[in-house]
Amino acid sequence: MSLLSRKIAELIEESGETVQSLAEIGKINRTTLQRVKSGERLPSKTFFMNMCNALRLSLTETEELETLLQMSQVGERIYHNRQKIIELIETISELTEYKIPFSKEASPKKGWTSARCSTEKIQIITGNGAVLKMIENTIDRELFGSDHPHLRMAIPATCDAIYRHIFQQMLGNKKQLILQDVLNIVKECDETTADQGLGVLKYLISLSILDNVTYQSNFYYQSNDDNGEINVLFPYFIITSEQVITLSRDFAKAILYQDADLYSLYQMEFVKLCQQTEPFIEESRDLLTIYSLDQTYRIRQVVEPLPCFAYYATPEMVGDKIRKDFPDYELLRDATIHFYDYFKKENRSMINVFSLANLKQFMVDGNMYFPVEVCDPFTPAERLMLLKLVREDIFNDVRKTYALDEEKIFLNSAVEFINEATLIHLILHYQKNDKKVFKTVILKERNIVNAFDDFFRSLPGSQYVLPKEETIKEMDMMIADYELGMTGLIR
Repeated sequence: MSLLSRKIAELIEESGETVQSLAEIGKINRTTLQRVKSGERLPSKTFFMNMCNALRLSLTETEELETLLQMSQVGERIYHNRQKIIELIETISELTEYKIPFSKEASPKKGWTSARCSTEKIQIITGNGAVLKMIENTIDRELFGSDHPHLRMAIPATCDAIYRHIFQQMLGNKKQLILQDVLNIVKECDETTADQGLGVLKYLISLSILDNVTYQSNFYYQSNDDNGEINVLFPYFIITSEQVITLSRDFAKAILYQDADLYSLYQMEFVKLCQQTEPFIEESRDLLTIYSLDQTYRIRQVVEPLPCFAYYATPEMVGDKIRKDFPDYELLRDATIHFYDYFKKENRSMINVFSLANLKQFMVDGNMYFPVEVCDPFTPAERLMLLKLVREDIFNDVRKTYALDEEKIFLNSAVEFINEATLIHLILHYQKNDKKVFKTVILKERNIVNAFDDFFRSLPGSQYVLPKEETIKEMDMMIADYELGMTGLIR
């Protein structure tokens, strides 16, 4: 039996009703209810709601059952992957929106001391709780006791608690941290949990957003038939400016070393390990790299603040919008035109998901998030033209374009996700201290790329996008309001 069928069987038993009486109460087929209860079939949407009404379930109980239904429909791993991606999108949006207090002063946890706890060269710690506490205290000693904090970590991708601690401590910290890691990722996934890389990804990308963290991340795969060791110094370890922590695979035992010779050995081996492994997160602040203007990937899906206007961009429009006084004007113009031509030719089946709230803002200011020294805003007439072109294409099903339901998922103007078949581009453009920050994070780990591909493909028809009719209605209202405003300006 599935989790769903077991839960339904429990609810039926708790109700005190029989399958026959519940079928009569809910006006549903008794045989179908019996088959749903035994796990032989899944309920339709109408049947599900009638069954919940017959069972007299509360809103909370109904939502719990809906979650189990979704798990049964797509599989537990896929369901958890999608939830992790939604959580990631909203976390990044909140960070770039500065809803989290970046100005707060971070402080070590209670019980921390800048002095070493012992003069012994070796300390052995046992028990998962004690090991985690020792790791946090050692990290705090590095962050708050070192003039130039530097952490190097070779740990499993399941260690989100460690990354969460580092992120919380660097939020508001006046020091600059150099963070390097090598993540161990299990290649074959557990079908009942999210992919390992997705679990920790939220904290890794959050760390990369902080201006006081210089971050380099690598990874390697561990197959189920090996022990995860690609070096004799493993299983796992953490290096600070002065100490080395070695960790057992289950994190139930740790050894803290304060030995100069051993420290030097681990430093050298970490460098070799980075050379043997692949980048997990790659960053760039170069505009050509950020927007892939120098490459031609087959783009599958784009989730972004604005609907994709590239379909309507003519060479004349591109040449007019890029500022003539930009030092590399001709290079950027030609690269953009080439990219847009390829884009229009090769990506007609691309799924494009956008935000109506950000489209409304575009109608106000005409900005497309490029730096002001690179691109001029669109004129009111151009904004209206683009809005009408997108509206007509959605109405006539020319493009697979959908508007987010922003009551279900929060995507601000700073975030774009692009699935380029073999990699995921996360593009960030946000304001920081009166300065526009542009950067991209590139993800290439296979399971993460596949998880994002599944999530993006699942959006059309899901609860996270608005129905076509509602999207058209919202855009018609925007057009009417804008035309009325333009008429007032002419008068």
